Amino acid sequence: MHSPAGADDGLVVYPPVPGLAASGHYKVRIRPVRPGGEWQTAFAWETACKAVDKKTDAYFDTLAGWTHAYVNFETSGAVEVEIARTDGAPIRSAAVHPKRKASACEVRDGRAFVLLDQPCLVAVDIDGQMDAQDTGKGYKGPPIHTISLFANPPLAGKPKPTDPGVLAVKPGEVPPSDGPWTTLYFLPGVHDVGLAFPLRANRQYYIPGDAMVYGTFSNTKWGDGHHIRIFGLGTLSGARLKHPEYVEPPVPEKDHGRYRPIELIGTTDTRVEGITIADSATHSLMLVSPFKAGHPNEVRWTKIFTWRANGDGINPFGNTLIEDCFIRTQDDSLYVNGLGIRRTVLWNDANGSSFVLSALPQLTDRQLVVEDCDVIYSRAKWHHWSGGRVFNMRGEGGRAAGAGVVFRNINVEDPRPTLQQFFICMTMPKPYSKNGEKRAAGDLSGILFQNISIAAPSVLGEPQILWGQPDARIGNLTFENLTLAGKPVIAPEFFKSNEFVGGLNFAPRAVSKP
Repeated sequence: MHSPAGADDGLVVYPPVPGLAASGHYKVRIRPVRPGGEWQTAFAWETACKAVDKKTDAYFDTLAGWTHAYVNFETSGAVEVEIARTDGAPIRSAAVHPKRKASACEVRDGRAFVLLDQPCLVAVDIDGQMDAQDTGKGYKGPPIHTISLFANPPLAGKPKPTDPGVLAVKPGEVPPSDGPWTTLYFLPGVHDVGLAFPLRANRQYYIPGDAMVYGTFSNTKWGDGHHIRIFGLGTLSGARLKHPEYVEPPVPEKDHGRYRPIELIGTTDTRVEGITIADSATHSLMLVSPFKAGHPNEVRWTKIFTWRANGDGINPFGNTLIEDCFIRTQDDSLYVNGLGIRRTVLWNDANGSSFVLSALPQLTDRQLVVEDCDVIYSRAKWHHWSGGRVFNMRGEGGRAAGAGVVFRNINVEDPRPTLQQFFICMTMPKPYSKNGEKRAAGDLSGILFQNISIAAPSVLGEPQILWGQPDARIGNLTFENLTLAGKPVIAPEFFKSNEFVGGLNFAPRAVSKP
């Protein structure tokens, strides 16, 4: 096998994946920003929303034919990235999101050039496909072809195929689920592990940046999958699997978890690092475990793309820390629970919320901080319904919640969000629900929203909503430095609310960080 290029100067660019077609829409070159830094061609992956009958396999019909190209590379310093169309057509405009992550973005000679000073995960909007048009409810335009640049920090502990304890798996081989090895290494090329490939405790699973693995990973019983590391800059794809609701003969609901790209039940001390999860058949990443002090699970520098109903992002449950991820989903992106969420980029197109609040904890011994996150697109194909939005409590869950929860430095950057950003509803009001869904008893209280910047209101004119119920009131929420379109929000009238909401506290500038 040949090694990734450029490792001697801190830039690692992976070669093409043998047997896998590159993006049909974009091609990419990268160079280190230093005297004499040479351009290197990077392999541009592509994930696509399949154009299938909308009654089969749960792909969103409104996104049929849409694609997302992405490039994964490692860097320890500044890089310049060149993006060109594969058909040679000139690029007219380009914009990086999150905006603050790039020090420069310009178009020269029909190509986009992006300067990244340090590792980060960004999207580049080409010719205003997202920024200049409403792609949510009512969109009837052509398929949209987007691209992301994933500048990862150097990946620690990368094995070699010949290292002791490493079992190198060739494309086409069926990897063993057990044996006298500690690391399973998927060699460059295309692999298929099938449905619910079993992971073992105290093992590593390495997918390098020139390997594609189709299938799903899981463990067999509660607690038997711990101290696991799934890592690398390759891709784990569900594109060859059907949505579990469309499998024949029917799959029992208890077995739907086998179709999730990664589901480990009762896991602790497990890490998922660097990989891309593409075209999930259902929920993408579930490390199921209650809080266990000193034994956290961690998800870092992981990227997720989904195109189907139930294509959720990450549910951290009670014991997972999420940092530096990029999540584009067609159902919910993140469930707010676990050990914290930091520096994550979120993007919704059709059916999901950025932050689902139904599982919010009530903490007395620690804080749960969601901070430095960017919602770059918040679109929805629907209007009067319960999903979508950025902060969403849609009449689900129960018990008291909110104490110890902090949302800090959240940047909602979308210039054309379909729906409102706040939809914190203990009871679902009309016209958003016909069945009157309601949360079980328990008040929502004590959340701090600090430094929340919203670029634009709903393009459909939807109001911001806080909506309580007699046995599930909303109160003691603090908003420090909340802005909409650059203007400070300093009064409760910003929200549409009912008599079961009160005790809202506002400050134009954040006084301190807890």
